Amino acid sequence: NLEVPKSWSVSDEIIRFKNQNDNNVNASVDCRSHVENARVNESLLLMKFYSLSSGVVNHLLTNIEGREVDLPFEVTDEEREIIMFPRSSFILGRSAGDVAPILHQLFVTVSPKLCYAVKKHVSHLKSFASENASENNNFADMDDLDEMAEFRDIPDTYVDIEPEKYPLIITFHKFLMMLDGTLGNSYFERFRDVRGSSQYEGTRSIALQTFIRRNEVTYDRFRSLYWPHFNAKHTKILDPSREFTEIMSHIKGGLKEGESGETKRSREGYVSLSECRVSTLCAEKRDAIYDIFDDNEQMKVERGEFDLADFVIDIHLRLKNEDLMGDKMDFVYIDEVQDLTMRQISLFRFICKNVDEGFVFCGDTAQTIARGIDFRFEDIRSLFYNEFFMKSSRICEPSASGRREKEVISDTFCLSQNFRTHTGVLRLAQSVIDLICHFFPQSIDVLAPESSFIYGESPVVLEPGSDENLIMSIFGHSEHDGGKWVGFGADQVILVRDDSARNEIFNYIGKKALVLTIVECKGLEFQDVLLYNFFGSSPMSDQWRVLYEFLKEKDLLDSTTPKSFPCFSESRHNILCSELKQLYVAVTRTRQSLWICENDEELSKPILDYWRRLCLVQVRKIDDSLALAMQRASSPEEWKSQGVKLFSEKNYEMATVCFEKAGEEIWEKRAKASGLRASADSMRGSNPKEARVMLKEAAEIFDSIDRADTAAECFCDLGEYERAVCFIDRST
Repeated sequence: NLEVPKSWSVSDEIIRFKNQNDNNVNASVDCRSHVENARVNESLLLMKFYSLSSGVVNHLLTNIEGREVDLPFEVTDEEREIIMFPRSSFILGRSAGDVAPILHQLFVTVSPKLCYAVKKHVSHLKSFASENASENNNFADMDDLDEMAEFRDIPDTYVDIEPEKYPLIITFHKFLMMLDGTLGNSYFERFRDVRGSSQYEGTRSIALQTFIRRNEVTYDRFRSLYWPHFNAKHTKILDPSREFTEIMSHIKGGLKEGESGETKRSREGYVSLSECRVSTLCAEKRDAIYDIFDDNEQMKVERGEFDLADFVIDIHLRLKNEDLMGDKMDFVYIDEVQDLTMRQISLFRFICKNVDEGFVFCGDTAQTIARGIDFRFEDIRSLFYNEFFMKSSRICEPSASGRREKEVISDTFCLSQNFRTHTGVLRLAQSVIDLICHFFPQSIDVLAPESSFIYGESPVVLEPGSDENLIMSIFGHSEHDGGKWVGFGADQVILVRDDSARNEIFNYIGKKALVLTIVECKGLEFQDVLLYNFFGSSPMSDQWRVLYEFLKEKDLLDSTTPKSFPCFSESRHNILCSELKQLYVAVTRTRQSLWICENDEELSKPILDYWRRLCLVQVRKIDDSLALAMQRASSPEEWKSQGVKLFSEKNYEMATVCFEKAGEEIWEKRAKASGLRASADSMRGSNPKEARVMLKEAAEIFDSIDRADTAAECFCDLGEYERAVCFIDRST
């Protein structure tokens, strides 16, 4: 006999158990009553509640193949309020994790990895609803990441989408390609290399895929191939990241009231932004930025290249002149919205006319570190009113808009419950948020501090036990020392600022740990994180001392504080904003342990003084016992799983390391070949001879593992079309 546990309906009169100390972000934490070394993700899993019904029982009993059961768990009252909210809404969270309500029609995000995770979850929900566990088989075993990333099972059009494809879960790039394919007269028809062959029966041709990969001007391409050719007088006072952000987010990606989506901002309009209260750029610098923008646009035309903003502006222009055919969405959910520009977001109004209740925007401006993106979450609400609501066909008369504005534009829902990590990490992350809010209040949306059900150990600042390099102290032991020194496992990572820092680590430790840059790790999470030399490699250099101004205001100075320190100037210290946001992303990648390792004590002293005053970190000298405790062994299955995640993020170098440790020879070759192809793309302009050598080697490796279609694409890149056709014939 089955006895179902008693349950009660949700009521405001029932108070959930909560530790009152959770409300104080700086409260001391008594960890003695908790199992500090428990895995945070497992502890959180135990705190999720599941409704037991006859359907759930049947699902459990019929799962006879031994696969992991994925049940729809009970949401919190906070999450339930958002899910049941009847109108279009705006959801702002930090790193809370479980922010997505059940989707109905269209889910869009920039990250292919997030798309894959959501698609898998929806597949499980469908399986549960239909009481047919076997429906998951094909998806769970899906091995073709290239096809997944390109969404080749979905045509590049909104016309006649097969019903079983819904809910549609796609990347923003796929969303644009579907708009382009639906409108006709594709944007890419203007380019000679793909004219007349951009699509074949609604799918992208190999020629078009190759063209996009080789000719789209991303930030990396802009920095390496374009930036060196601009006026040195301007490039000396500007940095490429800020220039690219201004071009993509403000000159070509901004959308202020009264502007149309199909035009770029004029020089006069852009320079006048210096008069805004929140501007950190003077008119002279904005004029220099616009000079570089003009040179950039001319250079792109000469090279036959484009950037994403060009594509978006062209789609806006065509949508102005023709109706969008095909399916219209009833509901649209846009996640990680902070990775999109205003002009990109405004495209969603054409695909869904259900303005009142059809949109959910979710994101976090504290994590706006994507190159070329710069806005606050509050800007989206303004955009929604001006571009979605005011241009809706539901607005029939001027008086109607005034009556309905408050009904349609909802308040922003804020998620404060974190399901990724513990309070020790969250308190440190909040201290970084406090700095951003103090120095750059217009660059971030203010939220209540996050809380977690799990207490945990404070992050650890590592000090060298001798004059030896800290990294060598941790990893410098021989693998033959009794087998104890195993290095980092698959769910541990060293985070660095850039490729040069990564190469420095590799020179020390080889393949004993995964090493990612902070930009690469966004959207990923790990059990343990070692943040290496963030302040020592910072362009802020000794200007981090400006933090003492904040400590002085908060009465946190003591006798060890320097007697003099710089006063904060938003124009002089504007790079501090991006530095703090990168720091926030880095410290929130961990679920369990965070170790902070710095080579230059003077440069890191201001932030460490701040954290010590608030008792947010502990300082430990590195020795053999600590170094040994930091390292974890992983199984081949765990290495393969991490490799697949990194491969889907196009981090082929680290994926290759994972597959090598997993003993997955075919995956290792595939990752190596994909890395060669990516490297060839990046150096095609600077070193075409070496690029061709890499492409040929990649094609040979792809061919050796029976991936003739990908080998064909490599030969298309090389211009060897006859050989490409031979491989295409073999793959069909």
